Amino acid sequence: MRQKRALTAPGTSHSGGRTRVSQLPVQGPPGDRPSPRDRYRPTPWSSQRFYRPYIKSALAVAMTLGFTTGAVMLFLPALGRSIGSTWVAHLQAHGFAQIFGWAGLFLMGMAFHVVPRFRNGPLTFPWPQRIALTLLLLSIALRFFGQTLPSLNFNGVLLAASGVCVAAGAGIFAVTIGLVLRRGTAAHSPSETWLWMSLFWLIVAVGLDVLVVVQMAMDGREIASARPDSAFVHAGVVGFIVNFVIGISLRSVSAFLGLRPARLNVNRLGLVAVNAGVAVTTITLLFGLANEVLLVGALLELGGFAGFVYALRLFDGRDAPRVYTLRAYGRYEWYLRTAYGWLLVGGVFQARNAIGAVWPDIGLPANLAAPALHVLSLGFVTMIIMGMASRMIPLFEGAVLPWHWLMDTVFASLNASVVLRIVFGVISTDAAWVGLAVSGTLGTFAMASFAVIIWRTLQPSSRRQYVEMAQSFGVQRADQVRQERDEDGA
Repeated sequence: MRQKRALTAPGTSHSGGRTRVSQLPVQGPPGDRPSPRDRYRPTPWSSQRFYRPYIKSALAVAMTLGFTTGAVMLFLPALGRSIGSTWVAHLQAHGFAQIFGWAGLFLMGMAFHVVPRFRNGPLTFPWPQRIALTLLLLSIALRFFGQTLPSLNFNGVLLAASGVCVAAGAGIFAVTIGLVLRRGTAAHSPSETWLWMSLFWLIVAVGLDVLVVVQMAMDGREIASARPDSAFVHAGVVGFIVNFVIGISLRSVSAFLGLRPARLNVNRLGLVAVNAGVAVTTITLLFGLANEVLLVGALLELGGFAGFVYALRLFDGRDAPRVYTLRAYGRYEWYLRTAYGWLLVGGVFQARNAIGAVWPDIGLPANLAAPALHVLSLGFVTMIIMGMASRMIPLFEGAVLPWHWLMDTVFASLNASVVLRIVFGVISTDAAWVGLAVSGTLGTFAMASFAVIIWRTLQPSSRRQYVEMAQSFGVQRADQVRQERDEDGA
């Protein structure tokens, strides 16, 4: 059988499954040297893959200062080691790394790729992306070493420098994405309001973090004050990250899952409720207001979460058949639906904690190692990042996602980690720290496995594998059509 090679027009190349005109220098008469302007013509932003360094950096932070550090911190009390101020300092630095390193960098990288396409608008590049990534990585390292190494004579300088770096890096990201949202030529969509609120809460979270590190630097302390640190964590996780994820979900999840159009009026109510709840909760945590106010904030957030899930029709049946590319990982749907289930559970836990604060007699038996926060950060944020990445990154790359069986294992391990976090976080038992250590181990295993899968997907070999599969499929399909035509003619 003779195989025909696909013809490609001169001066074109294939990237991510799309054909684009390559930036070749314009040639003049023979012997005539092209001008520098023609020799170095600019590359269009749409051909860039800004998410690659962000995703790789996010995975590196997660496997060092994020999940691994968190698991070690859970093992220390399980092994009978005393936990004092050093343990608390490590946990606070770990939380900062998870918010701005693991989840923050991953979502920022995806934002630089998808938001300009949502808005069909220009994107300033490449220096904003490079500078923001460098500054954010510096801020994470400076915060971790400045807070966990109090013996250094200059740890206050490190903490202050961390605040400057995160403010500058996050500010560059917010301005760049904000300009894209404002300048785009496509019709505005309801998802943009969620993205605008995400940028707003990012700035608020950064401001609170600067307050935290300045206080530590001036007072010479290694532990952040509880009130501003709690407000920072809530603004960062629910305000910045959850708003961003919901905005992207509103735009893409319906199409991915073949759902009917979202209930936009209910979505608007959910938007108002979530962000009003974040505002009430953040202000209450920062200024130490009455627990009754904290309960109002938690109920608003829970109502907003439930309203958005209802608006998205996430648990309705499919309205369109599944259409996947070659070797696509179809079980990403498990991740998306399960993540939003955990979002509702996290909202319930927040409300339950607030009820216990108002009426201690009906509070939970225990509240060890922040179970409500980790239901949101592990069950929702990490779960949905993994699910969306397993679907989006192969599409963006024009590559094959390897080891589908390992993605199934990641799904099971991460859910088991969240369940153990809940059980041993709220039930008073002597084995609580052992159970939490097992939870941390399972979460770290899930993260490490996911990192290996995505790292492999980003390699050129995965893109070559997809091209070879597509060519083979094309040949087989052509032979099938030819055979059917011959049979009809006979």
